[in-house]
Order: sequence, then structure tokens, then C-alpha cells
Amino acid sequence: MKVPVGARATTDRVREAIFSILEEPEGKDVLDLYAGSGALGLEALSRGARSVCFVDLSRHSQGAIHDNLRNLETNTVRMIKQDAFDFLRKTNESFGWIFCDPPYDRVDYARLLEALVESIALGPEALLILESDRYHSLVIPAALDLIDQRKFGDTIIHFIKRHKSGSKPEDKLPPAS
Repeated sequence: MKVPVGARATTDRVREAIFSILEEPEGKDVLDLYAGSGALGLEALSRGARSVCFVDLSRHSQGAIHDNLRNLETNTVRMIKQDAFDFLRKTNESFGWIFCDPPYDRVDYARLLEALVESIALGPEALLILESDRYHSLVIPAALDLIDQRKFGDTIIHFIKRHKSGSKPEDKLPPAS
């Protein structure tokens, strides 16, 4: 697995633990936000995800993902070179799973969670798998529910869903004309 310069890849141990907790991804559309090497999205693909959208602004990440995809026979992959916040604001697509492994010290987690609440990407049944470290505490917005949390050394994996009575992505849709 090629890892881009300056990226911190999710360790094999943590990645295996995440996928042992999750159900099989068969038929799910997956978003790998802050994709880095694309390891989480690639793992989902190898386990039967219908499609994966890799989003990362770094050209190094885009190159690493391209290299890591080289041995896969798939036409169900998209790579988007875009800022995560811009992507969340502009997308009109919902995903079954969203892997989100931002650079710990360069992201405002409160702003990121609010952007996810406002985005149609996090649909009513979507599962957000958010990685942070133990040095950054998260305040989960009222529109989201923390359904599980696992610690692996300094790494914390948060499993988050949209609250059933929280704002729904369809609330963003313009009124029918």
C-alpha cells in the first residue's frame, strides 16, 4: 500500500478492527473523505462495496490512490481532488458509509461535524466512521448520535449516525416548482 508523503495512514490493526465491527459493505456506496492512501475505501471495495468515492485535496494522495487501485478491476471508483468541506457542501449524493480520517491537527472537528450534518452525503441511514486522536475531544451535534466509540492507543474511532429526529438531508432540497 502506497502512502502519500505527509499522510498518517490508519494502521492495519485499526483498519481490521473497524471492519470486524462493521457489517459487510455489500451494496453500499462508500465515501472515503480525507482519503490519504485510500486504504479504508479500498478495504470496503475488497469486501464488496458497490462503489467508493475518494476525496482528497492533495495531489500526493491522488497519486497514491491511483497507484493503490492499479491492481483492481473496477469501474465503481471515483477520485475527486477537492477540499472536504467544499465536497460536502456541493455533493448531491448520499453514501451508506463515510470514512473520515482527517489530519488531526489541521481540522476543526466541530466545523467538520456541522458540515456533515448539513450535507446530503450523510443520509438518514448512513454511518460515519470518524477517526481522531485522544488529544481532540469531540462535541457531537444534537443532529447526530454517537453509537459506538473504540480506542486503539492514541487513536479513537467514532461510529456516528444521523439522529432520527435531527435535520434530514431532504430538508436541504429546494421546494418543488
